[in-house]
Amino acid sequence: MQGQELVVDAEFVKWLATLGVGGVLAAFMFVFYRKDVRIYTEMWKGQADILARVIQDNTASMTKLVTVIEALHRRLDSETRRP
Repeated sequence: MQGQELVVDAEFVKWLATLGVGGVLAAFMFVFYRKDVRIYTEMWKGQADILARVIQDNTASMTKLVTVIEALHRRLDSETRRP
């Protein structure tokens, strides 16, 4: 949601002014907090996709390794049985 501008109407500004300095500071903190949460949520979505890809690649690699190890065990077992 980048590029969105904050549109503030006159009534909101009047109401915010009645809250005093503390209210204005709290409002700014809330706005920036929400912005940060939105940004980091988007970043984590990208990280989750990358992590899922890594897990899939690792699963495929482990499956291949298990196949190779099983074949090696069979070969070693057959060599030890020879007279």
